[in-house]
Amino acid sequence: MRYLSCFGRQKRPPDNNDAERASLNGGDEAYVRGCVFCDVTRERGFNIAYEDDELIVFHDRSPAAREHLLVIPRRHVSTVRELRAPDAALIERMFARARALRPGPDVRMGFHIPPFSSVHHIHLHVLVPPLKFKGVLKYPVAPGTDGGKGWSWFVTPSQVISILEANGRVGLGPTAGRKS
Repeated sequence: MRYLSCFGRQKRPPDNNDAERASLNGGDEAYVRGCVFCDVTRERGFNIAYEDDELIVFHDRSPAAREHLLVIPRRHVSTVRELRAPDAALIERMFARARALRPGPDVRMGFHIPPFSSVHHIHLHVLVPPLKFKGVLKYPVAPGTDGGKGWSWFVTPSQVISILEANGRVGLGPTAGRKS
């Protein structure tokens, strides 16, 4: 089996009304049947770099950089648009795991914002330079003039945490997450 890539054929996110939900680990962790990232295992062909009870880190099948890892929670969270303030702690743990595995000032990290994602299970991209040409195009970081998020379909973990801590929601525009 090939390793999965974030981009490729677009798939619609599972609809909670028609997706069969089940639970793992005694009912603590939800997953969506049919979500490819809810079933990441070595046996299914994933090149896993790290795993624990909460997170799994694996190599992207179509790397956009010298090294391209994906950090996912075992619990199904569809996209960054679904995140709310209490989820900031999950993003902090994903970010900390990525930095522990691939430290360095030039490592680029972030999430695609729908509709610019193909797998609807939240995943943090960890890109170790140099980026390939498609990596430069697909993973642009756009800081806002106020230090927040700019217009972009790619958002850093720090930007997501700031937005969530302000009780905002992640979106494409620079005003996402600002307090009114």
